[in-house]
Amino acid sequence: MAFNRAVRQDDEWWDEPDELERVERALARINDIDDPVRAAGVLAYRIARAQAFGEGNKRTALLLARWVLDRNGLDGRVLLPPTDWTLADLLVKEASGLDVEADVVDLLIARR
Repeated sequence: MAFNRAVRQDDEWWDEPDELERVERALARINDIDDPVRAAGVLAYRIARAQAFGEGNKRTALLLARWVLDRNGLDGRVLLPPTDWTLADLLVKEASGLDVEADVVDLLIARR
């Protein structure tokens, strides 16, 4: 939440409360996944789909996915490049309610 507050402009603030239970459920989904690439893909999908924040859901999804990769000795910048329009399109589809979890995971695994 602090990250989203830090990057928002004054006119980008929404008054809806953050729904941390949705984030916690998304985080719980990766508890039993041993492969950090698969875990990053599932987490990115689940956070973007959860729409737990008034703003910044996809940014948060990417940030957490990259954190999982980097914390596990992988180069998150390579697997999640800043100009990745393919992944960005998938995150928009996720946020719209489409089930593209397998597509996100497959994309990251293919980049390994």
